[in-house]
Amino acid sequence: MGRNQYQRGKDERISPKAALTTVLIAIAAVFMTFVLINDNVLHLEGFPTTKDVLKALGFGEQPNVQTVEGEISVYFVDVGQGDCELIVTPDYTVMIDCGERDKHDDVLRYLGYLGIEKLDYIIATHPHSDHIGGMADILREIPVKRLLMPYIPDDMLPDTACYNKMLEEIADNNVVGSYANAGEQIYLGAGTYLEILAPVSDDYDNLNDYSIAARLVHGENSFLFTGDIEKSAELDILETGAFKETDVLKAAHHGSSSSSCEDFLNAVKPKYAVICAAEGNSYGHPHRETLKSLEKIDCEVIMTMEEGSIQFVSDGETLKIYSAERGCLTESEAA
Repeated sequence: MGRNQYQRGKDERISPKAALTTVLIAIAAVFMTFVLINDNVLHLEGFPTTKDVLKALGFGEQPNVQTVEGEISVYFVDVGQGDCELIVTPDYTVMIDCGERDKHDDVLRYLGYLGIEKLDYIIATHPHSDHIGGMADILREIPVKRLLMPYIPDDMLPDTACYNKMLEEIADNNVVGSYANAGEQIYLGAGTYLEILAPVSDDYDNLNDYSIAARLVHGENSFLFTGDIEKSAELDILETGAFKETDVLKAAHHGSSSSSCEDFLNAVKPKYAVICAAEGNSYGHPHRETLKSLEKIDCEVIMTMEEGSIQFVSDGETLKIYSAERGCLTESEAA
């Protein structure tokens, strides 16, 4: 039998067409491997990104989201002078930032209260402690599949304990850590997707401007999460031409006047702006200028320092808003 198998192997010949196909597949695999490495490690200019390749192949323009199924919730968790947001769909859970380290127990309790036992995605918008201070503890305590962070040049990276410990826990807990790429879309089920809008550039002077900004879309409703981006990054997002109006804006940098510039707000046209800040904070957030700018565009402002944690419930057409302090705040029809 062994002899017959050997003879059969001698008689079988690989056709030129099959050989060419094998070579082309191998070349494509090597090319895509290099593209991924360049996206996440090398960052060489002049080479196509993953987004460019997918676009050339006819993918990535819009996700295949047609049917809205059920409700999703977006929570702005009160962590004092810091940021923490949760996106909960029937199939996925996403956490954006987590506040200072002394708030990580509060965040874990909040996850437990919601019955969340794992996180599919974490977005660490940028390495400031009021956004990632408790991230290492959370990675240690709850299973996480993937963590996205912005690419930041070496000379801008902070050498802080919270940032270094976060990186250690990513490795120790087998979390898939990757850089966020503008244009990337993450499908979250229930007719929902999250699109990464920023960072657009890798040449900012301010670490805040490297913040990941992402737009969540659920049917006719949308939310924009902005980290601490300031005017330079806001204008860069607008210049990409990918920006659209948004129902709910997480006002950048806790309502600082260095963010929420006039051009940006006029483009976003939010119905609601959520400001995450602590009462009596030493920075004076939110700044008067920002509140006036939001008032000028007829935007309703909701603040964690007044309402506690805030929940938006979307059915794809309407929004219901609840707060820890006052229960149901309002209900609105998407335009």
